[in-house]
Amino acid sequence: DKWIYPPFSAHMDEKGDIYARGAQDMKCVGIQYLEAIRRLKASGKTFKRTIHVSFVPDEEIGGVLGMENFVKTDDFKALNIGFGLDEGSPSPDESFFIFNGEKSIWHFWIRCPGQPGHGSLLLPNNAGEKIRFIIDRFMDMRREEVDKLPTGKHQIPGACDGLSVNMTQFR
Repeated sequence: DKWIYPPFSAHMDEKGDIYARGAQDMKCVGIQYLEAIRRLKASGKTFKRTIHVSFVPDEEIGGVLGMENFVKTDDFKALNIGFGLDEGSPSPDESFFIFNGEKSIWHFWIRCPGQPGHGSLLLPNNAGEKIRFIIDRFMDMRREEVDKLPTGKHQIPGACDGLSVNMTQFR
């Protein structure tokens, strides 16, 4: 509801800026990878192994419809991959970050039933108190990790090497 142009239209304005859902994300890093490979090839550099670059969807949700399916194919196995690099992160200068692993995503449900009764009573065994206790523990853990975040020129805002706790939904 805050889009200037329809989010799936890939509208280009008079300055050449493109407005579209997913139009930016890590595409700048992808272009950097392609440009680095182009320059290596142009310079005549050769490697013992072939360099492959893959762009797959849905990495934010674990790659279940993208990379997870691709790695099960004969085409992927035929690539004979020696190692892989994650998407990395953009950098404002010539330094760069390399991520050689990913965090595991845990999705889970917590059910907190409470004692039913009349709304005028302060009943024990309250669902709200239970969920508050759980949320407080998660937020305490999150605060500990936030406090560990380094600061400085090359810090990726909010990125951490530790545990990231993000509660995204309550039902």
